[in-house]
Amino acid sequence: MGKAHEIGTLLRKLIKTYQLLMAREWERCGLTMPQMIVLREISQGPKTIGQISQSVDLSYSTISGIIDRLERSQLVERVRDEHDRRVIWIRKTHKVEEMMEQVPFLNEAYYAEMLEGITGEQMDAIISTLHVLIGIIEQKVEENA
Repeated sequence: MGKAHEIGTLLRKLIKTYQLLMAREWERCGLTMPQMIVLREISQGPKTIGQISQSVDLSYSTISGIIDRLERSQLVERVRDEHDRRVIWIRKTHKVEEMMEQVPFLNEAYYAEMLEGITGEQMDAIISTLHVLIGIIEQKVEENA
C-alpha cells in the first residue's frame, strides 16, 4: 500500500471514529446528529427552515420534523418576522446555552484529557500536519467548485 493510500485510509478511519465519538456524546445529551447539525446552523443567529434546509442539504420536510422535535424539547422556538408575518424564524432558546455549558466535548478540557499523554512536540507535529492536510483538501474543494 502506498503512502498516499495509507493517508487516505487513516483519514477515513479518523473521521469515522470521531463522528462515532461525537454521536455518542450527543446521544448522552438526548440529541441526534441531525438535531445537532440544525442547532449548529442556528447558533450564529435565527434562520428560516428554508435557509437551514439549503445550508445542510436536507429536505424542507426533514428539517421541519427536526425543528418540531427540538421545539418540543424547548431547544428552539419559531418566531414570526415582525415585518413579514409569512416568514418564520427558527432561533435557539436559553436552554441550548445551558446545555452547551454542560456538554463535556464542547469544552477545551475534554480535548486536553483525550490527548493526555501526547508530548508538546507531538502536539505541534499533529497541528502542523492537520493544517497541511486541511490546506490541501480546501484547495481541492476550490478546484472542483
